[in-house]
Amino acid sequence: MTAETLERDVEALMLALTDAYGKAAVTPGGLSWLRVHHVPARRLITRLVRRLSSIREPAPDTDESQPFVVAHDSAAIGYVSYDVTDVGVAYVLGRQRDEPQPELTTAHLEGTEPPTRTASTPVCALSWSSRHASTLLPVLVELADRGVPTTVVDASTEPEQRFPEPSTPGITVVRMPEPVFAHEGGPPIPWEAALMDKMHTCAGGHELSLGRLARLVSYVVVRSAGCTQPSWAAALRAERWLDEVLAQLRPRVLVCSNDTSPLGVLAVGAAERVGADTVYVQHGAWIDSQVGWRAQHCRHIAVMGARDVRVAQNWTRRADARTHLVGQPRFDALADIERLRHRAYLRDLMEGQAHTQPQRIAVWACQPFSEQRLAGQFDVVVEGLRNATRRWGLVIAPHPAQSLSAFTPLLDSAEDVAVSVAAPDVGARGCLAGADALISASSTCGIEALLLDVPVLELTLPATPTLELAEYGAAQRCTSAAEITVSLARVDRTPAAVRIPDAAKDSICRWNGRSAVAVADLVVGAMAGSSAS
Repeated sequence: MTAETLERDVEALMLALTDAYGKAAVTPGGLSWLRVHHVPARRLITRLVRRLSSIREPAPDTDESQPFVVAHDSAAIGYVSYDVTDVGVAYVLGRQRDEPQPELTTAHLEGTEPPTRTASTPVCALSWSSRHASTLLPVLVELADRGVPTTVVDASTEPEQRFPEPSTPGITVVRMPEPVFAHEGGPPIPWEAALMDKMHTCAGGHELSLGRLARLVSYVVVRSAGCTQPSWAAALRAERWLDEVLAQLRPRVLVCSNDTSPLGVLAVGAAERVGADTVYVQHGAWIDSQVGWRAQHCRHIAVMGARDVRVAQNWTRRADARTHLVGQPRFDALADIERLRHRAYLRDLMEGQAHTQPQRIAVWACQPFSEQRLAGQFDVVVEGLRNATRRWGLVIAPHPAQSLSAFTPLLDSAEDVAVSVAAPDVGARGCLAGADALISASSTCGIEALLLDVPVLELTLPATPTLELAEYGAAQRCTSAAEITVSLARVDRTPAAVRIPDAAKDSICRWNGRSAVAVADLVVGAMAGSSAS
């Protein structure tokens, strides 16, 4: 099955499912369960279509004790990956019995009340990850310097993802209680109705019952996995909490860095119900193959680079949407970066962990892929360094959502190459300016590196998404260990030859050190427009 065929079948199933069962459960604010949880639902349907397309014969007898859908903790902290089992495939094909689903629970939990006596504020910001915080904080500081106060709704459920306590007067943080996300339960789709449903559709060469498909998909919203993937019951609680808080704050503008995942969809809906305008600030590069749902819900969309303007215009769900090219606020700090301090950190790291001082140091900016995929990438990277003309050392820079335990087996397998691991709170961003090269598949640290004229080796391996920097002349494409070796040798011989043209940089990310100012201007303009209306 080609990628185009897969996407077409998935889109057709989502449309058919939404038409038939989208209103089976709706939040008090009027949002369908399939709109709120579109991303996890679409991911499950994608896996289902892949399974169906590989079936050529009638499904074999299945173990009826097996669940329809199984959940696995993802390599990314806070996310859950769902897979359709053989029983689940047989069920949607009408060859398997149904099973009772856990009931939706809406009982009150202590500690889920909104704060009382919250003062109104002209701007409200939403954050639930460290990436959101680092993107939005420079903007909020700029607004505070202009006398515009902001209240941040921090909905994180992981300590390391929290919005930091602000040191700037004018920025207040209100934290959503974690018990909000403790509710379990999915939308009440009666399983008897699913069995009796006569509506059918086709996918992967097979006819499916829409009612059974709806039941299958509803399993991804039964388990609550915190702020990133709340259950339907938790989403209802979160919407109520957001409605009550925003009713107190009465903001004229909501600023966020995710308006597609469940919590972002709920927040945008809550903001619009109190008459607030909405601003989305792109927090990372958009990778088409990794996008669960091509949708933007905010009215204003602030993007990083010229290539993102067209994407935003194609993805918006609003006729009144406006796209703004502003760069990346968290990259403003690159102008003041201390390269010598970064280099000293890398040297000390290599000396302390690898007990050597290599002439050249490459930083590998990791993404929270599975351990198997990380191991495959690591083998290619290490082999490329091993065969380089000079003695190179490697610093592994974990993603903030990765556990250090994921890298232990990699270090154990390294031979003849000096390898160290950066501290999680440092990551690639805290040391890349001192590197001789940065290796990355899809980390946005690759963008920071190219802005700083650090050569970027884009790891383009089979089934591995990239930022597609090489397509814009902003990185060296490396599809094998041999190409990594060649690229490193090029960096050794003529570092100036790998400098990135300004036009290529601008296509990826506009960088003038004033992105936070540009976004603040956008927010102030939205405030004025909201007041006028």
